[in-house]
Amino acid sequence: MKLSDRSDQSAPAATVTRPAPTGSGAQTLERGLDMLEHIVGQRTRMPDLIRQSGLSKTTTWRLVQALADRRFVSISAMGEVHAGPKLLQLGARAQEQTDLLMIARRHLDDLAAETGHSAFLGRRDGDFSVHLHRSAGNERVAVTTTPGTRRRLADTSLGKALLLDANAAELEAALRATQSDRDVAEWVAEMQRTAAQGHVLNVGPPPDHIHAIAAPVRDVSGRIVAAISIAGAGIYLGPDRMRELAPAVKATAEAISRALGWTATVPESGTLG
Repeated sequence: MKLSDRSDQSAPAATVTRPAPTGSGAQTLERGLDMLEHIVGQRTRMPDLIRQSGLSKTTTWRLVQALADRRFVSISAMGEVHAGPKLLQLGARAQEQTDLLMIARRHLDDLAAETGHSAFLGRRDGDFSVHLHRSAGNERVAVTTTPGTRRRLADTSLGKALLLDANAAELEAALRATQSDRDVAEWVAEMQRTAAQGHVLNVGPPPDHIHAIAAPVRDVSGRIVAAISIAGAGIYLGPDRMRELAPAVKATAEAISRALGWTATVPESGTLG
């Protein structure tokens, strides 16, 4: 995460304009994408692809083989070329992220307005948490982590919230992946206590001293599929303020979860008689 002082407006951010890609590499990529769009649109055979692409048989076969090697397309025993499993995976992931972003954005905007701190959405990608969205708060010193930022799960409040259903072995592995010198058993015990309260209070290390509150987002099955957080400099988000705002963060995560189909389970109170 980065801290940005809103009071320093003397140096506007530079805008970097990159030239459009040129050369044979870009042309090959464009031809491959055109071919992929044609394949996804309908099942086809190599002769059809050669005619459609206007390329030689050798070039067409090389592009198709490259796509097949990466599972973007599949080639049947009858010689048909059609969409492969990788495209299905990417499509499902894109749909999941789009729906999640659409649902979460309004809630995060409201949370940022209510608390005054930037609000974040992230999901798990293997051993990392990935930032998907930031709703800006009105704090003077803002946390400006950009979408796409990847951090080890045990290093951030979002990552810890994504781990709240993890067992002891998974928690231990997450900490060891950071090469931290923290005592493993102590950290696992702390995370298990955190899981019981349902949200994370994270005090960041120097020099930035970024503090954060995070909570998990669940889908219709109850599985943790994302996490949200608010974050700020320690001077503005101290321990008392963190405890004060934690219910708002948790309530927002639950609101997003309900929009994804999650229903809180209510413990049985006993047998009526």
